[in-house]
Amino acid sequence: MKNPRSHRPRSISYRMTAMIDMAFLLITFFVMSIRFGQVGEEEIVLPNADQASEVTDERVELITLNVTRGGLYTVNAVQHTPAALLNYLQRREGRAKRKLEVVIRGDRETTFDAIQRAMRISAEAGIPDLSLAALQMPDEAGEQH
Repeated sequence: MKNPRSHRPRSISYRMTAMIDMAFLLITFFVMSIRFGQVGEEEIVLPNADQASEVTDERVELITLNVTRGGLYTVNAVQHTPAALLNYLQRREGRAKRKLEVVIRGDRETTFDAIQRAMRISAEAGIPDLSLAALQMPDEAGEQH
């Protein structure tokens, strides 16, 4: 003979606190990662160049050096004085496993003196290879190449 069971429906409950905590954790993670990907690039307006081309090489490690309107030097969203920039580049050169190249992204309104100083600092640090970042100008048909 079977034991009589209660035919009362069981109530199912969810623990919402853990789900809400996880949702806020994911939202925070995505907001932080999106913000870090754009830091340093939003304050630079690149000049146009008619002969600009994209160059990539896996054997070369690129260091992107941003030069703002005010002549400030930024690498990986960290501002450097000229002396601190030289020290940073020398340390990177000493630890590099691949050939280093400095990509200078100067704002359209940056003076050439600030760009020239960045070129000189790169050479003093032992990194003679550098390139200047610019936007490609559209050709006559309106396409960018």
